[in-house]
Amino acid sequence: MANALKELSAALRAAIQKASAFTVGLQREPYHVSGVLIGGDRVLSASHLVPDEGAEFVLPDGTKKHGTLAGRDPTHDLALLRLGAEVNAPAAAAAEVSVGDLVVSLKRDPFDGINATLSMVSSRGEKLRLGSRTVIERYFQVDAERLPGTTGGPLVDADGALAGIQVFNRRMGVEVAIPAALALARAKLLEEKGSMPRPYLGVRSQEVPLTKAGLEAVKNRQQTGLLLVRVESGSAAEKAGLEVGDILVSVGGTTVTDHEELVTVLAERGAGARVEAEVIRGGGLTRVPVTIGAA
Repeated sequence: MANALKELSAALRAAIQKASAFTVGLQREPYHVSGVLIGGDRVLSASHLVPDEGAEFVLPDGTKKHGTLAGRDPTHDLALLRLGAEVNAPAAAAAEVSVGDLVVSLKRDPFDGINATLSMVSSRGEKLRLGSRTVIERYFQVDAERLPGTTGGPLVDADGALAGIQVFNRRMGVEVAIPAALALARAKLLEEKGSMPRPYLGVRSQEVPLTKAGLEAVKNRQQTGLLLVRVESGSAAEKAGLEVGDILVSVGGTTVTDHEELVTVLAERGAGARVEAEVIRGGGLTRVPVTIGAA
C-alpha cells in the first residue's frame, strides 16, 4: 500500500508540474483567480471574473503582462484575452475524462505560486439549463469544493492534460467545468468573431447502430449515428427539412457518431454558419443544407 501511495503521489506531482506551465494567475480584487494558456498569446478564463478593461496576469515564469479582452461567451462563462506577445510556454492539450477519474484543480497565486487540490469527476451531463434561454451543451462536476481562486483555471487529468476549465460558481447557482474540447472550440470562435450566440440545431437525438443499408450508405466509415426523435418547430433543423426518423451521420463534412461529436462540430462552426448535413433516410444517404441557428 505504501508503494502504491508513493506512486500515486509521484504521478500527481508530475501532472501538477506539467499543468503549471499553462496555468496563469489573474490579478483582481478581492482575491486573485486563474486562467489557462491555450497557445500563442491567448488566455482563457471565466468571463464573470474578467473586467472589460482586461486584467494583469502572472505568467508561469513569474513575469506579469496585461491581457486585453478579445471576446466573451456568456453562455459558457468563458472569456478570451490576448497578452500582445507570444508566451514561451506550452499550450494546454485537451483530454476527455469520465465519471470516477481523478482530476487536479490548479490556481496560480501571486504570493505562493501553484496551489492544487485533488478531486474526482462526480458527474457528466448535457444540456444544463441556466435560466429560461441559457443551456450549456456539455459540462462535468467534481466532488470537492474549489479552492478560492481556482475559478477560471484548469482541471487536469492524471497526465497533466487539460480536462476542463472551471467556470460558474455557486453564487450563480451552479459550479461546473466546461470540457476542454468544447472550451477550446469556443475560444477559436471568440478569436474569429469576438462574441457569439450559442449555436442551436433544434433536435433531440439518440445514438443508434446503423443497419446494413446504413453502413453501405456511409461506406462503412462509422458504426453509429444520431436518430432524430424530435425536431423543434421553427428551429434551424425544421427550416432545413430535417425530419423525425432521420439518422444524422455528418455535419459540415465531420462524422457525427454521438451527441458529443455533434455538440463539438456545432461549437466549432458557430451560429449562422451554413453547413451540409448528411442523414440516412429511407435507407439511403440524403444531403441537407442547414444554417445553424442561435439560442
